[in-house]
Amino acid sequence: MKKSSILILTSGCLFLMIGCSQKAVTTNFSNEKQMLKDWRIQSSTQIPQSGDVLSSQGFVDSSWVKAEVPTSVLGALVKAGIYPDPHFDLNDLKIPDASDDLNKRLELSKYSHLKGISNPFKDPYWFRTSFIVPEENNGKRVWLNFDGINYRADVWINGKQIVDSTEMAGMFRRFKYDVTQYVNYDTENVVAVRIHQVDNVGTPDPGYMFEPFGPGRGQGEEIFKDVTLKFMAGWDCAPVVRDRNMGMYQDVYLTYTGDVKIENPYIVTDLPLPDTTVANITVSAELKNAGTTMQKGVLKGSIDLLKEIDFYTYKKQMPGNLKTVVFQKEVEIPAGQTVSVTFTPQDFSQLNIKNPHLWWPNGYGQQYLHNLNLTFETSGKVSDTQNTTFGIRKITSTVKELDGEYGRIFWVNGKRIFSRGGFLQPDMMLDMNKKRMYDEARLLAESGVNMIANEDMPSPPEHVMETYDKYGLLMWEVFFQCWTSYPGTESFNNPVDTKLALDNMFDVVKRYRNHPSLVLWCTQVETIVREELYVPLREYIFENDTTRPFIATSSYGWDVEKLTPYMLPDLPTGMTDENEPDYTWYPHPYYYEKILEVKDQMFRNELGVPAVSTLESMRKYIYNLGEGEKSSIYPLDKTWAYHDAWNDYQGVDYAYKPYDQAIRNQFGQPNSAEEYIRWAQYINAGSYRVMFEAANHRMWDITTGVMLWKLNAVWPQVLWQIYDWFLNPNAGYYYTKKALEPLHIQMNEHNRMVSVINTIHKTQPNLTADVRVYDFDLNVKWQKQEKFTVEEDRYKELFTVPQPEGITPVYFVRLQLKNEKGDVVSDNFYWLSNDGKNDFRAIAKLPKADLDLSQTTSYRDDETIMTIKVKNTSDKLAFMHRLKITKGEGGDEVWPTFWSDNFLTLFPGEEKTVTASFAKQDLEGKNPVLALDKEQ
Repeated sequence: MKKSSILILTSGCLFLMIGCSQKAVTTNFSNEKQMLKDWRIQSSTQIPQSGDVLSSQGFVDSSWVKAEVPTSVLGALVKAGIYPDPHFDLNDLKIPDASDDLNKRLELSKYSHLKGISNPFKDPYWFRTSFIVPEENNGKRVWLNFDGINYRADVWINGKQIVDSTEMAGMFRRFKYDVTQYVNYDTENVVAVRIHQVDNVGTPDPGYMFEPFGPGRGQGEEIFKDVTLKFMAGWDCAPVVRDRNMGMYQDVYLTYTGDVKIENPYIVTDLPLPDTTVANITVSAELKNAGTTMQKGVLKGSIDLLKEIDFYTYKKQMPGNLKTVVFQKEVEIPAGQTVSVTFTPQDFSQLNIKNPHLWWPNGYGQQYLHNLNLTFETSGKVSDTQNTTFGIRKITSTVKELDGEYGRIFWVNGKRIFSRGGFLQPDMMLDMNKKRMYDEARLLAESGVNMIANEDMPSPPEHVMETYDKYGLLMWEVFFQCWTSYPGTESFNNPVDTKLALDNMFDVVKRYRNHPSLVLWCTQVETIVREELYVPLREYIFENDTTRPFIATSSYGWDVEKLTPYMLPDLPTGMTDENEPDYTWYPHPYYYEKILEVKDQMFRNELGVPAVSTLESMRKYIYNLGEGEKSSIYPLDKTWAYHDAWNDYQGVDYAYKPYDQAIRNQFGQPNSAEEYIRWAQYINAGSYRVMFEAANHRMWDITTGVMLWKLNAVWPQVLWQIYDWFLNPNAGYYYTKKALEPLHIQMNEHNRMVSVINTIHKTQPNLTADVRVYDFDLNVKWQKQEKFTVEEDRYKELFTVPQPEGITPVYFVRLQLKNEKGDVVSDNFYWLSNDGKNDFRAIAKLPKADLDLSQTTSYRDDETIMTIKVKNTSDKLAFMHRLKITKGEGGDEVWPTFWSDNFLTLFPGEEKTVTASFAKQDLEGKNPVLALDKEQ
């Protein structure tokens, strides 16, 4: 066949067919970025050729594995079917590890897909793709961008090496290279990237968990030496990631500019508090002249209010208007130099915006966003343009002192925010695709969470931060991960390359500082880094961002004056996670008692309870669920243990065992996995509610915030989560949602006091609390109503709920909060035992009630919304009944489904309306079917 080149432009994509190999070169354009998504990968052990050959047009890579970037090597191999998906069951034990020692101990080398290579993840991998630079860009500068690689890389284009692995290193930094001189126009260009493994893969001890309630899997501490993610070599809640996520885990793309490029735009929004009727905006940017001659031109700026916010599956129209704000300045940039340009509200009066549309955290107001457009023009031609989304808000913090304890208070726009949320982790293989991230942020926002910490991903993709901005989730930026270094130990030398670590973290500061959701710079959680890292990073933050607080660490237990005196100016931190309650199950009154002790509780930033997923999730990842022998720990087995049903930490009950005992002690010995998982949901519900309600009950008097470890899951597991890896909420999610209502009624579980929590910055008048005590047969044994007003941003205690004499062994308390119209604005439901021993086996024996379901369906953009009327037509209590949407009759459940409420408890004859929203694409072409989960 005669060689030919055919160029076809369709739907924003370029396709090039080269010669007889019929190789397709696909380039997608998005947001002025020419995305490089379609690659092929191969182990360097299989490739004798060098980078100059691999990056030539004549090299044939058709035998290589297809990969869509972003991806890790293992991620691409799993998608290609070469290895099983390690998320599920014990598949992880059929994949070789990057550690030779772990391969030997677990006999994993036999699974290597490379013949004669026992460790397929030790040596570098080649990534190769082709692209076209359209002729229209001839004369422009061509930039090759990498938003995130792990861990080192060498890069060639068209036979020429442009960077090596000594320079291109570190997981938390972007890289950008001027490749103008290396590219051709309107013809094929080839880029070859050699990705190196982390310098220290780490060997966890033991690296697995096979015994329920046994010790944790340990961690590969050697990996702490590198500027990479610690959990990839194993952690208490994360498996050992076999390839340590070597690869290009964020976008790779081309951009085009003239000689002058705009870099690092920065927007400072200031409010002359308490006045919020005017916002003072300062805009700055760096102009880089990559050319060989002086450049003169005009930097033009404009600011617009975003009227439509895109949430991926739906769009939201924002009220209000803003006349476009414009400003400009003439600039000269010497050849090869970078200059900074600043527009201040003092020099440009139009940057004093009257009656601004403010950005607020979730639950406190609207999340208004603005767009800053910066364009540099020279000789009437555009050299570069950059768009940056930001929010107008002012974040400050103060520290409250009480009996020698301290609680940090965050303020947004002059209003204090009661901080409630928890920590997040990325998927074990760093799948942070856009839809998943928008879905996850929505789950968090709809739960009522307003604060999150992203400790185990210091440099998330841009769209992750966008989701936090749009949903109002206040986010901590944590630079160094906990326990990778600790004062007074050998680990204090980690990470070992000071310059590399600082270069990575400096880029993090400039990359994310414009996001309104970013509430805090935190050096490290629970621990601290050495002075040569701490001091330069602290200084860099103070020089390059003035819009949010800085704290040294979330918690410290060492002698600061002796070991880390350099952090003394930044104390007190006003938060801690020292001492109990910790990471396991406790009786509910305990959480209240600890808060009243005050010590270590004012801003508690880590506590948690294990949480088993729903039955359908468990069946997805434990293949032989419930098939084991009926032992005293049934249905727990090796697979449960492997998915984090561990417990022992230095001889202490640390995680799963007390939770398991709570299930068995309260509801009995299960006869099936279905029973155990159903009862686990009851424990989830009460445990997650009480952690937040205990903090609620002394809001501002003692507590200023509470953060759980954690809210989500790095893989399918039975620990610490309100929704699982499938984005499927457990019962703890919906009871968290109750506890985090802006206006909420609760019964404090240590003294039975009815409290109303008002986190709204507005007094709530003419409310009525209606509280009733029912025996097990649903006879009312006590009731009381009280009318009252609760002031803004306060809690109010009303009255104590008694235990009626002669009440049944198990009984119920129902609370309803009604407005002046009689509408229920908050409700709550507790199950109690008359002897305080929490024997709820009677609840476990409750028969399933008959529920009548009817629905109407509507549509919004790319999602379906069901409005469902649920009625209990029986004469029995419908206790925690779960609804679900399936893909067709009897099909798989649709995940995620965003329920207004679920795990419903309905009295006889009671009717409730709930909504369920889900993406059309998640139906996979099937019709949605509403169903009652009869096994829950």
